[in-house]
Amino acid sequence: MSRWHLMGVLGIVAGLGLNASAQIEMTWSLAHKRTVLMEPIRATISIVNHTGQNLDLTPNGNARLGFDVEDQPTSFVAETGHPLVRRAIIIPAGETREVEVNLLNAYRIIKGQSYMLRPILEFGGMRFRGPRLSLEVQPGLELLARNYGMPGSGEARSVSLRQIHRGRYDRLFFRIDDADTGWCYGTYELGRVIRFFVPRLERDRDGVFHVLHQSAPDRFVQSRFGDDGTPLGMSYYLAETGNIRLERDEEGRIAVVGATPFEQDPARPGVLTAPSLPPANPYSGQIGELPPKGRVRPSPAAPSPRHSSPVQRSTPAEDIVTW
Repeated sequence: MSRWHLMGVLGIVAGLGLNASAQIEMTWSLAHKRTVLMEPIRATISIVNHTGQNLDLTPNGNARLGFDVEDQPTSFVAETGHPLVRRAIIIPAGETREVEVNLLNAYRIIKGQSYMLRPILEFGGMRFRGPRLSLEVQPGLELLARNYGMPGSGEARSVSLRQIHRGRYDRLFFRIDDADTGWCYGTYELGRVIRFFVPRLERDRDGVFHVLHQSAPDRFVQSRFGDDGTPLGMSYYLAETGNIRLERDEEGRIAVVGATPFEQDPARPGVLTAPSLPPANPYSGQIGELPPKGRVRPSPAAPSPRHSSPVQRSTPAEDIVTW
């Protein structure tokens, strides 16, 4: 085969490869490039369809979206058997759609380490690939761990509070596991945490877990979770570190005491506002204090006019000059 013939064949193959990759374009991003172990791994994939046909990503459709998840070079993580795309998504020809997925549902990412991820779309006997991104999974710093319930009863739970550094802040997470089977019901982010207040964890008479942590110097968050890991809501409080606490009453109910809850804005339903506070300086700020910089003193009041006899002014010609 001559050199020109070989170059022509290579050019044709390269052209076919470029055309194939241009038929479907994929760009994607991770919600977080650093996660705590068993936290949902959420990704958004933008798919552009230039094939001239509709792409059906349903389980029985003509296209399949998946990922290559590498825990080591050329070593791929096994799938869980659950579909990655759980709702019907059809991408018409010439259009773009964004697909949101949770990789933890479809792949056994159960070790704290680094992973390399790459989306793969199979259509018409071809595989279209997106760019590779790295993911760091950490076990997290364990701040608190407790076991509840009797082993073998089916109601035993292992719960823990973990912390990782993400997005320039420390983040707190709540994890709940079945103590008998080791099944993880879920890991949930509770938000920013500062370490001046030790997080509190209690379980009430109904099996609801209550977590209290500090998110800012005077801000606290109470999070509630069901026995199966279902999030039940969050409440926000304004308090001092030494006053706020979780308290159990005689009937086994848990409540936050020593704090003022945030109030709902009546003009904007669903929006919370900080409770109103007394003024920081209730005394008059004009007693024994210098005026603030940049502020002009008020001019003194003009004196009231006095009744006096008019002053006779002499003209220049009448002035007496003495030497």
